[in-house]
Formats: sequence, C-alpha cells, structure tokens
Amino acid sequence: MKSRDISTPVYIFLAALAVRLVYVVFFFGLTLVLDADSADYLGYAKNIVAGLGFTNGTYHASRPPGYSYFIAAVYSIFGQSVPILKTAQIFVSALIPVFIYLIGRRVTSRKTAVIAGGFACLYFGLVREPARILSESTFTCLFAFSILLLLESGKSKAYAAACGAALAFTALTRPVGLLVPPFAILWLLLRFPAKKALKTGVMVLLAFVAIMTPWWYRNYRVFGAFIPVCLETGFATKATHAPPHSPPQYLCSNENLPELEKDRQDLKDGLSVIKARGAREFLKGGLITMFTFLYPFMPAYDLTYVLIIPLWLFGVYFVLRTKNIQALSLFVMFEYFPLTFAFCGTTRYRHTLGPYFILLAAIGAEELWRRIKDKKLEKAALSAAGLWIGLNLTILIYSEPVRLLVKRTFWQ
Repeated sequence: MKSRDISTPVYIFLAALAVRLVYVVFFFGLTLVLDADSADYLGYAKNIVAGLGFTNGTYHASRPPGYSYFIAAVYSIFGQSVPILKTAQIFVSALIPVFIYLIGRRVTSRKTAVIAGGFACLYFGLVREPARILSESTFTCLFAFSILLLLESGKSKAYAAACGAALAFTALTRPVGLLVPPFAILWLLLRFPAKKALKTGVMVLLAFVAIMTPWWYRNYRVFGAFIPVCLETGFATKATHAPPHSPPQYLCSNENLPELEKDRQDLKDGLSVIKARGAREFLKGGLITMFTFLYPFMPAYDLTYVLIIPLWLFGVYFVLRTKNIQALSLFVMFEYFPLTFAFCGTTRYRHTLGPYFILLAAIGAEELWRRIKDKKLEKAALSAAGLWIGLNLTILIYSEPVRLLVKRTFWQ
C-alpha cells in the first residue's frame, strides 16, 4: 500500500474535522438544541441509559431506534452532555468526506476522488448536520459507508456480510434505508454475472436480516404485529397532506388511541385526504414538496449545493451514456425523490444526498474539462465558471431579498 493511500484519507478527515469544529463551536453553538424532534431522540436515549428500554415515556416506536441508541452509547460512556454528543457527531461527520473519497476511488480517477473528498469537507449541508440533534447526524455517514461496502461486496463473503450489516444499521436509523437493499441487489445483478450476483446478494440479505431480526422480534412482542422499523408512516402521511388551514389539533386527533392504532388511523386519515383532493391536487402537492426539498434557501443561501447542480446533472448523463456500472451505485440517491414527492420534502433531508451530488458533480466536471481541453476552450470555460460563481456569490450576499422574491413568486 502506497503512503498516499493512507495519508490522503487522514488529511481529508482532519480537514473535515477542523471545518466542522469551527462551525459548530463558533457559529452554531455546542449547547444549542433547536429542533422539536430532538426532545424525542433525547428522551428515548435517556430512558435506554436508565434501563427503561426503548420508550420516550409515552410511545415505544414513534422514532427509529438507531440514533437514540447512538446517543445512549455516548451518554453511557461520557455522561449526559449535549456538547459531548455534538462533539461525537462531529467526529462521525468528519468520516463522510473520507467515505466520499474512498467511493470516488472505486468509481472514477484518484484525482477526481481527491477533489470530491476535499469539496465534501466544505459542503455546507454536511458541515451543518452534526450541529443538530437529529438522526441525519449518523444516518448520512452510515448510508455512505453502506455504499462503499456495496462496491466492495463482490470481493468476499466478509465484505458482503459487512455491507448487509451496514444497510441494516442504516435502516434502523432512518426507515428510508429499507429501500437500499433492493437497490443493492439490482446493482449487483448489473455489476456481476448472475451466479456471483446471486451469491453476493444472498449474503448481503442474510446479514441484513440477522441484524434486523432482534428489532423485529422486539416490535412483535410490544405490538403483536410486524413493524419493520417504527410507527411514523401514518403521521408523515397525515402531516404532509393535511388540508390547507387545518387547525393545530388536526394532527393530534388520534392521540387517545394506542400507538399502533394511532399510526394506522393517521395513515387512513392522510390517504382519505389524498383521495378526496384528487390526482391533480396530489400532483400539485407533490411538486411543491419536491420544490421544498430542492429549495436552496435555509433561509441563508446554500452556495455549495447550488454551485454543483449543473455538474452533477451532467454527471448523471455521462454515467448513463458510458454505462459506468460502478458509478451507477451513486444513483441510490434517486430513491429519495418518489418518497419526497409523496410524503415529506423537508430541506434538511436533502443534505443526506450530499455525497452523491458531490461525486456525480466530480465525475461530470472531469469529463467536461476533458472535452473543453480537447476543443481548446479553456478560457471560455473559465469565464463561464467565473460568471456562475459570481452570480451565486451575489445571491449569497443578497440572500434575504432574493429569498423573499422567490417566496412571493412561487408560494403565492
């Protein structure tokens, strides 16, 4: 192994760690807890530490367990401290650019992988995640690690089993992870001959099921029903499709029901609203949800996200045209889009897709630069890039008036 194969990931990790520490400590705050969801995750974690099992005092599966168990592990070792928890999340988050680099080494050139890993150190959506007490703090890292192991899964049974285990922990952290194993099997069928793909896929699934089974058994004992991860589908459906101007108590109308029945009734309520509004309103609502998901203001302008949009779009085209099977693994991000359309378009969920945006953008940039050099258009290309960067910096400087203009234009 060459020394740079070790030193490059180390340098990327240290750079990512430094950027995240500066942002969380000096700009966001180590003690600040902003999100309403945070209280739930912390409540579950404190009860785990206290030996009361997975409960927030009222519910037993309203949240996926993975993140709360991570918090509980940190609390058990270091004590119940939000600053220490955020520090642990910073270290976890600093691994993401390393995984981006390592995935890049397997889907593109080393130079492009280094650029992708370096850019990921500064990509704001990824820098921001460890500052908040939310499941994305660990989910994004697990998701990227799973894809890295998927790319290695054909090498041995051990890699395949590790991939399956990582996919299970990903799903236990956010239920959207349940969609990744079918994608993994499809990718294996494209990547390898049928026999090898089948053997590898079986090992991946066996490991996935082995990790998930204790949680499935626990849920069956608690609820007497098969619950894949948690009971939040009903509430998500009901909240996303709540009638306009519905009173606050609408979302709490089933609070008196037992937890499982509440989720089922919430789902029925949400589906009945969808049915009553018709296909046209459903499509309109889905488009608004997608717009919210891709919206670049948080409320500040997400410069690093917008800058690479043209590049990753071209990267998608180039990967498809060249039939780069290795890089097709990055298309796992598109599983988020139909879920976003139908359920929830919260902007923060987009940050989880940062690794795939970045890698596809790096692939697109590499190919674009090759074509530009072949046609000797370097000056024109650099001028265009300068204009694009200048435009986005201007929007960043005047982000508030631009945001209000966009809001008035599209939301009224």
